[in-house]
Amino acid sequence: MGMERMSGAVFIYRWRVAAEHEEAFLERWRKATQDLHGRGGLGSLIGKNAEGELVAIALWPNAKARDAAFATGGNSEPWPPSERLPAMRIDPLSDMWDLAAWRELTP
Repeated sequence: MGMERMSGAVFIYRWRVAAEHEEAFLERWRKATQDLHGRGGLGSLIGKNAEGELVAIALWPNAKARDAAFATGGNSEPWPPSERLPAMRIDPLSDMWDLAAWRELTP
């Protein structure tokens, strides 16, 4: 946990996925995250917001690494039906997460 200015890039992704496709979508997301990790990604977390959209937060060393990983294709397995909403890039200024403590909360 630190307060110094950060490097790296964070991307927020959102999708609308029908309930009957949600489990298949989550499995595909896991595969994509593993694949992208092998091409420079630093991991991702996915959850659901109050509107029922799936929201993922992905960490990258920088935006160029993310763009290069997406450009190389990777896993070509199709995604379940979904509507992808515009992604949002965040340039971190400070990291105050206590991931070790947060993971202890996860069942």
